Amino acid sequence: MGNADRRELDRLARPRAGIVSRAALLDAGWSRSGLDRAVASALLFPVAKGVYRTSGTPWRLPATQHAALAAAGEQGALARRSAAEVLGLLEPRQAPHHLVIPHSRRPPVVPRTLAIVTRSRTVHPDEVVEVSGLWTTSAPRTLLDLAPRNSAARLAELAAAAIRLRHCGLAQLEQVVATHPGARGRSRLQAAIRILGDDGAKARAEVEIAAVAALLEADLPRPEVAFRVCDGKGRLIAEVDLAYPAWRLALEIDGYQWHSTPTRKRADETRQNRLVIAGWTVLRFSAEVVRRNPRILVDAVTQALPRAADGR
Repeated sequence: MGNADRRELDRLARPRAGIVSRAALLDAGWSRSGLDRAVASALLFPVAKGVYRTSGTPWRLPATQHAALAAAGEQGALARRSAAEVLGLLEPRQAPHHLVIPHSRRPPVVPRTLAIVTRSRTVHPDEVVEVSGLWTTSAPRTLLDLAPRNSAARLAELAAAAIRLRHCGLAQLEQVVATHPGARGRSRLQAAIRILGDDGAKARAEVEIAAVAALLEADLPRPEVAFRVCDGKGRLIAEVDLAYPAWRLALEIDGYQWHSTPTRKRADETRQNRLVIAGWTVLRFSAEVVRRNPRILVDAVTQALPRAADGR
């Protein structure tokens, strides 16, 4: 292999994390015999039918993602959990990845250790987007696809993250529900949208949405998210995670990452004192309690609401 061939190979493979397809090489002017020599000399390593990784390319994300898409061929896209990972909604994990292709296409030959391919009649062209060079289902479509295997509360958390990351808005989530009336899990995504509400996207952490879901599940009133408490002159006293303004009841959810430093603890104490002086009741819960034992949250709020009402 000459230096020119190596440079051309690098040019083709670099945008795809060291992955290149046989079709791309042939389109670039490579001969079949030249391609075979590159494989024989360990310059290219086959990873799927017609897909190669270049020498020195680590076999991990995002190389496996690009390889899966290359193996899927035209109009293939990462879907379900794999799409959620690319969108930043879930922690990434290694292959196998989930792929979706149009139902009109024959299933490609893809190693199951690399990808699981599903054919779909319902993925519309506008429900596929490009993120960091990877084709993936859009955030609303991804949440709809995840709905059958997730609770409404979990979907609401993921939806809040998608909105915060500016992948979509509440209107786009409502639209995907309306566009696919027969989709499995559609009712769960509808319930997630209700949990999220108009203010759910303002949550500073997904655990706050989990708290809202637990309260609604217990038939308690829905608290307002990221509520700004002001004095009689309109000056900000504090912004609280969740609030029942009519009862002057504030709920604070303390995640270890944001509330563990001495500086942060002092700021929390100062803010809480200001709220108490202003006549608010403040309940604090750890993120661990909300996640693992939400009944503690529910019971405390159930008891506090009548007391707060009596004190108005």
